Amino acid sequence: MTDKLSDNVILFPKTVEFYQFELTRMLETERYGEAIQLLRFLLACQSREERVREEWQALLQWLQTMFPDSALPAEAGEDEPELTEADLFRERMAEREREDSGYALRLLERLTSADSVDNQLLALDQLAYLEHPDINGRLSRWLSSEELHPLIQYKTLQTLKLRGMTGTVRFAKNGEIVLADVEETPADFDQFPSHINEIRDRIQEMSHTNHPALAYFAQETWNEFLAYVYGTAQYRQLLRMERDSVDAWAAALHLVLLERLFDSGDKDEIFELYGVTNDLVFQWEQAYRVMQQFAAAVFSGKLAD
Repeated sequence: MTDKLSDNVILFPKTVEFYQFELTRMLETERYGEAIQLLRFLLACQSREERVREEWQALLQWLQTMFPDSALPAEAGEDEPELTEADLFRERMAEREREDSGYALRLLERLTSADSVDNQLLALDQLAYLEHPDINGRLSRWLSSEELHPLIQYKTLQTLKLRGMTGTVRFAKNGEIVLADVEETPADFDQFPSHINEIRDRIQEMSHTNHPALAYFAQETWNEFLAYVYGTAQYRQLLRMERDSVDAWAAALHLVLLERLFDSGDKDEIFELYGVTNDLVFQWEQAYRVMQQFAAAVFSGKLAD
């Protein structure tokens, strides 16, 4: 997002709360470069919460001081580094295992007893790069034994795939029984079928012009939605979706975001923006209902009234 667009963005209280949540997650998972970019964007926006702005400015200065390499933009044409971020993280986890042979088992215990989705996601990030032989079996049994948060279910499948596991895992999700192939789980959200990610791209395209603050939310929320429905009947319906349905789904997500983040949103205006015709209204209603269910389940912890 350009600074010119940022200058026209007004951050409302719920929007600020959402960004605070995302910043916390970035710092917990050591994504300092992303945090710096987000803070620069936020400080370029308009906001009435001066205390929060001061906190963001102080955090940005600290990050730029402590992690100067993360603060530098990548140079055009620059060669890829020999070691990726994943490689460095794997090395760090290997060193931790060498220093503490019981670390993996304690991390598994922490995962299954954690009362926070964020803490569970953080534990899974580490477990993906540890070598203990019990990890795959413990994660598979845990996934099958109880109905976990949908985001944790998807992250567990991703973790098992990164660890090289193959085969299927059976578990309860969103009121149905899912049989998921571990090796077919997208390791990254960009690996979902292109027509599914067109929905994300469509809302980002529209929000840049009409609701600039939603551009960031669109990507993050769509990714979380994919994790929420992955493996279910609703996901299979998305796989069979016709290209014409992209606008209906993007319009549904756009309206739900406006309602949740800004307590606003006009259906007729959204229909006109995305060109939702009478032929697409039924599909839009289905998409909107699913998006509302998703928002109620996932946003409640982030944007409590």
